[in-house]
Amino acid sequence: MARQQHTKILRAALSSLLLLGLVACSSSGPKVITNTAPGFSVENYETFGYLQPLSTDRGTVRSMESTQLMNSTTLQLTGLGLELVESDPDLLVNFIMSSKETIETRPSSGATINYGRGRYGRWGGYGVGYGTTQEVVQRTEGSLGIDIIDARRNELVWEGAASGRVTDSMRENRQEVLDGAVREIFTKFPKPVMVPGAVN
Repeated sequence: MARQQHTKILRAALSSLLLLGLVACSSSGPKVITNTAPGFSVENYETFGYLQPLSTDRGTVRSMESTQLMNSTTLQLTGLGLELVESDPDLLVNFIMSSKETIETRPSSGATINYGRGRYGRWGGYGVGYGTTQEVVQRTEGSLGIDIIDARRNELVWEGAASGRVTDSMRENRQEVLDGAVREIFTKFPKPVMVPGAVN
């Protein structure tokens, strides 16, 4: 019950972030926005795990989207020196996905050339007409949010979201698209500070 309440709180906390992402999105690529809690540093943590169930799961069933997101995120976090554990992790990860259908109208101008009998007897006359119509465009805007939670304090310490237009091609290559979105989001994740002279 506590986990369910926590998930609802997280969804509400990220809703404004996702909304900003939807407004800022463009066809040039996903827009990424993040928010970091004061004093958060990944160096203060050693392990991570995933919230159970994830917001992207289908009830008690793990969705394919969740599996792909977990694989992609695990690659990113282990690359930062964190270890994936099944119990008692320092950090918990959750995902939020949403989509929104939008309809927009934009002016579409055009010129038409009409042929008819002119004033020169049987010779034809040409007339050029200009008109402006409204073109209706329907598109899908999608957002992916990643939450990083301090498990012991039960506090959100970092959140990131990527948003952009969803095309038919992206739907057909869902795995690749999700992996790319995760990578884009983690480009904004606070990186550990390298200590001079430290051995990798």
